[in-house]
Amino acid sequence: MENKIKRTFNTNLVISFFFVIVGLFLFIKPDTTISVISYSIGGILLASGIYSCYKYFSVQSIGSVFNFELVYGVLLSLGGIFLIFNPHALASLFPIILGLWIIVNSVTKFQYALVLKKVKNEDWVYTCLISVLTLVWGIVLLYNPFESALLITQIIGIFIIVYAVLDIVDNFIIRKNLNDILDAFK
Repeated sequence: MENKIKRTFNTNLVISFFFVIVGLFLFIKPDTTISVISYSIGGILLASGIYSCYKYFSVQSIGSVFNFELVYGVLLSLGGIFLIFNPHALASLFPIILGLWIIVNSVTKFQYALVLKKVKNEDWVYTCLISVLTLVWGIVLLYNPFESALLITQIIGIFIIVYAVLDIVDNFIIRKNLNDILDAFK
């Protein structure tokens, strides 16, 4: 179990560093970054859709009632084509997706803070504060009070950088106290 938890923290750390890089690009070159992200996601969706259609017609039994590979394939392909030909559509969805991601991660970190508090570890305060702060970032992104798409993208870039840095700090705090967290569940 301890290896699984360490692997989860390592994955979260890599994702946080990736978010710092994406945030910097969104702040410096927002238009280009959104287009590249949109083309990348669109390409992945299109390739996945084509693969699902291929699996339906070649690997799976075409007569299977509960085989939804063709449905998935068509929907994924359509989503991919849409993002490839309309890359700026992602700019309107990006704050929502990112806001939800940050909120879910913040709530998870808040749970860790409560566990640290339960085992009387003083670092629970830092983890709690960071989780509340990132929760506020996520809610602001969902609310999206900004007007211009370019401004939104740059602000999202700043939010991503701040979130990722806070998440990195929080990961190190939690990792330092991993034994206390594991002891709480014994």
